[in-house]
Amino acid sequence: MGTRLQGKVAIVTGAGSGIGRACVLRFLEEGASVVATDIHPSALEKLAREAAEAGGKIVTVAGDVTRREDVARIVQAALSAYGRLDVLVNSAGITPRTVRAEADFEERWEAVMAVNVKGTLLMCHAAVEAMRASGGGSIVNLASVMGTVGYPTHLPFSDGFNAYPQSKGAVVQMTRDMGVRLAAEGIRVNAVCPGFVYTALTENVTGNPEIHELMKKSHPIGRLGTAEEVANVIAFLASDEASFVAGAIWAVDGGYTAQ
Repeated sequence: MGTRLQGKVAIVTGAGSGIGRACVLRFLEEGASVVATDIHPSALEKLAREAAEAGGKIVTVAGDVTRREDVARIVQAALSAYGRLDVLVNSAGITPRTVRAEADFEERWEAVMAVNVKGTLLMCHAAVEAMRASGGGSIVNLASVMGTVGYPTHLPFSDGFNAYPQSKGAVVQMTRDMGVRLAAEGIRVNAVCPGFVYTALTENVTGNPEIHELMKKSHPIGRLGTAEEVANVIAFLASDEASFVAGAIWAVDGGYTAQ
């Protein structure tokens, strides 16, 4: 067990799977008290069992980050359980591939922007008020390498109208602006930009051997990342060890954007 986040109270959205789930388990290892939220109650129930088996305990709140009343309820759950809020990890996110199959391009765009951009905005807005009362805090937003570059032409992921890179670009700029404006209040806002990572969002493309190989070759390190590797960086940014890091965009991408 570590102590990097000892005494910290953290909310993690999108906690039922992928990077969000990895963050919850890593935060518990580092001594944090965690409120885990996801739109899927069954995923939270499974996560709570995993946490208990690992010797930890979490507060779970099923909710939709695109709904302001749900967001208020999530933040209030942290305040009710622990009396403060120190950390927010905005990991809830979707891609057009996960929107219902019959949706047209406009519906897909609206769905992705709602979760990835509006959801991040609403959670940040509510969390900042709580963090001000607690004397400061750390927000880590999940962006993506696709928030800083376009999809490569050798991968069949975009026709130029894919909402995912657009939404993650918005998260990058949201992070920079919040980071600049809130730093003096002791609220550090940063973002991580993962490369391609093995999560539920990528399993429907990594299942294609040819595309999977192209995805691996896109990273100088020669492979895709894991949710745990991203969670390691997030745990650092959430901690006081990153006390001079504000408004930063961290690539966690195996060299993807350096080439």
